[in-house]
Amino acid sequence: MASKLFGGTKLSDIARSVKERAEPSPMDRPGSARPILAAAEMALTGKVAPQLERENIFAVDPKRVRAWKYHNRTDGWYTRERCQDLLDSIAKDEQQEPALARRLTGDANFDYELVYGMRRRFACETLNKKLKIRVIDADDARAAILMHIENADRQDITPMERALSFQIQIEAKVFPTQEALSEAIGLSKGQVAKMLKAAHLMRQGSVGGLFADKSAVPIELAYKVATLMERPGAKEVILQAAKNLGREGEGKRAPSEILRLLAGSLDKSRKFTPVQKQYNVGTARRVTVTRNARGKVTLAFQQGLQGVDPKEVLLAVEQIVKDLA
Repeated sequence: MASKLFGGTKLSDIARSVKERAEPSPMDRPGSARPILAAAEMALTGKVAPQLERENIFAVDPKRVRAWKYHNRTDGWYTRERCQDLLDSIAKDEQQEPALARRLTGDANFDYELVYGMRRRFACETLNKKLKIRVIDADDARAAILMHIENADRQDITPMERALSFQIQIEAKVFPTQEALSEAIGLSKGQVAKMLKAAHLMRQGSVGGLFADKSAVPIELAYKVATLMERPGAKEVILQAAKNLGREGEGKRAPSEILRLLAGSLDKSRKFTPVQKQYNVGTARRVTVTRNARGKVTLAFQQGLQGVDPKEVLLAVEQIVKDLA
């Protein structure tokens, strides 16, 4: 993806330059466009030097490294099953790519925080190996951009994980506005707004608790439910449906099924005009039909059905269905 923020340069190309030590920023190439967002310029070039700072690579104890608070992987990733590829690779060929870290001060338990590379940290700790990290001096805005660049082409980080990360960054004022975030990471304003709305759904009442792994929640369906909740009276209905699902036990349902059930709760709650009307059943009997505001229909045969011709009952029911449809 090319971004006007990066002078038309593809994010993958920037990622490559970040990984190659001290390569000049694409913003400093002759003829390149200056960024619209000052925070992005600072994030890529820094305030002092027109290139990335000199980077240092260290081998450290992974237990002394923690996750950056805005990183975009959920805790569900850090298992042997989900990191088996890295465990096998590092055990055989050592760690090929260093993680990106910032140095910490004033924390007795940790010396560094990882901007990206938490799966590598898990694998190295599991294998009792040192973790290779590239240490840079960067503020949160720059770190957020570098994390996005690193993960832009990864298939294993889900859209919802990115959306949740964007939400936290906006709330913490890492970027002052949604527009600033979209410009910095090279996504359209509409796409960022959609992702943030989907992420916000995870904090709506009991909805978030329905998902054991929020990273697996599909953005499109989450956005649909979040949009439906903006209708008058819809939020209360959907939140009640979420409570009901929680009581039933949602663990066996897939995230997409849960979201469809939440969206469908609006149809089930649709109000109907109450009806109470009598119909003839043949020439000698009558049936009273009642429909309440929730759509429940009751047929009451005051004299019972004994001795009634079934064909006459069916004719009456057909007429009732036509009238209430």
